[in-house]
Amino acid sequence: MNKQLAIVGFLGTMAIVLAAGSYAAVYGQAEMVHFWTAVPGGNITTTTTLRGIGMPVTMSPVFIDLDERGALRDFVTPQVEAISTHWIYNLGKTPVRIKMELINLTIPVRWEVQGNLGYDPETHTFAEPIMPGGSVQNLGIDWYFFIPGYYMDEQIVYMGGLLLSNADTGEGLTFIPITIGRGTPVYSSGGGCCS
Repeated sequence: MNKQLAIVGFLGTMAIVLAAGSYAAVYGQAEMVHFWTAVPGGNITTTTTLRGIGMPVTMSPVFIDLDERGALRDFVTPQVEAISTHWIYNLGKTPVRIKMELINLTIPVRWEVQGNLGYDPETHTFAEPIMPGGSVQNLGIDWYFFIPGYYMDEQIVYMGGLLLSNADTGEGLTFIPITIGRGTPVYSSGGGCCS
């Protein structure tokens, strides 16, 4: 009888592990908040469509509502939130080399960046400029926010944003507010880049 219970327990544990792995591989990416970025865009305070050289790009502030997560999500990765972009477009008239920065960072974040341009993970800077009307080809940027347990009940866990600037001049080009919290979206009024 003990042998049968051990086998059932082992099979049950394996089913949970496989289900969690499948969830992370398949559904975890779907639960990431995906957003568009373009330069120069200024401070993005509402949903805004930018037009310039190349295709129009619509950008919005990013808000992750921790109250909207499902039970399985809370069970599998309760203290991790992620955002992602596959698009950085240059809508301006001159080539620009992009530096990225998360403003007002108060919690640990892991950056995963891939694309067809060289990239320095220490400075979060692309090695080559993006041409007018162009973008970083095959881009994938994921930011994983690791929320300490003592922040999980807070109304606002993170309020800051993503600043895209000219890596050669330091000029701020686009600021997208990012908030992780509960309930009604609230965005940082500070930390922007542009007038």
